[in-house]
Amino acid sequence: MTLRGRLDVFAVEDTAAQLCWPSLPAPELRIRVGDRLVDLEVADPAAPGGVVVDGLPPSTDLEVEISAPGKRPARVASFRTLAPPPGRLLARIATISDMHLGEPGFGVFPRIDDPRTGRDRYPYRSTTAAIREAAAWGADTLVVKGDITWSGRPGQWALAAEALTASPMPVLAVLGNHDVVPKATDGRMSLARAGIEVDTEPTAHDLAGVRLVLAHTADYGHRKGHLPAHDRHRIVELAAASDLPALVAMHHYPDRFPFPSRYPVGIVLEDGDPFLRELAVRKPDCLVTCGHTHRHRRYWRRDVDIVEVGSTKDYPGVWAGYAVHEGGIRQVVRRILDPEVMAWTQRTARSVMGLWGPWAAGRRSWRCFSKTWG
Repeated sequence: MTLRGRLDVFAVEDTAAQLCWPSLPAPELRIRVGDRLVDLEVADPAAPGGVVVDGLPPSTDLEVEISAPGKRPARVASFRTLAPPPGRLLARIATISDMHLGEPGFGVFPRIDDPRTGRDRYPYRSTTAAIREAAAWGADTLVVKGDITWSGRPGQWALAAEALTASPMPVLAVLGNHDVVPKATDGRMSLARAGIEVDTEPTAHDLAGVRLVLAHTADYGHRKGHLPAHDRHRIVELAAASDLPALVAMHHYPDRFPFPSRYPVGIVLEDGDPFLRELAVRKPDCLVTCGHTHRHRRYWRRDVDIVEVGSTKDYPGVWAGYAVHEGGIRQVVRRILDPEVMAWTQRTARSVMGLWGPWAAGRRSWRCFSKTWG
């Protein structure tokens, strides 16, 4: 069978996988993943879509076959499920970032605009769909890693408060550079009235099996990350003060050079390097999760494990889940499968002369992995 487009194994977990496609060759298809069968009926095979296949065996090499009525099955992909971290599953945490509520369009060459407004525009729809899908995954806490709004205007904060208060999970949040641009209003008051507290000082929250440390890296009027000495010391103190492993959530990523080396600009080396050195020594059982870049990466700086997770509202359009076990943590990044959201995010893959799609998605091993503490 010839697939129009490409079926992609976008996300893998220990017992599940998310399969996505830009289009399908027929409206009725059967997908086989190992011993699991999924019968698909799609209204529009030319539209992008996806499906989650669960009940898979952990730590197992699997093949994906697809077939249409009257056609022989064709092997289209293969993958290996993750090994679960040691011990019992204790908690599930979801993160979203870079929602840019109020943004009217995305990208360059081509720029893709949305003439709709308010709740009908893609940032709001992406945010609320991500929250619904993360809740269905089983998340019991939602962490928002900044760039909640596009430019910090009152109407954008009102949309943010409405979207986030619809979450069935408790919400914890930090700000991003888009939230503190010049002339932005202080949206923390709008969120506080909705029951969502946002602190510009580092804070810690003990969840089952992990200490969540929120690090505020946004500096009013600036794009780059801000991590002065008293803040970085406080973040490390909060992480080290508990016997629990630490998950540090912040907006900006730490740059590896003494000058801005990537766009958008992160935390410069003179701030980020001392922070990572101290964190590695005092809290080796740690994972740092960032937003800001709208793409996916995983790397180590000064022996600290760091991940960047993409945006809800442009390709691939995602949320991240962290399954906390007694002996480790597992990250999964899933595409938002709401049909209207997926139709939009698939369009944005064409931006930057078609380079944005592969650049933003990164490698699956950067998006989905298991990490053992100790």
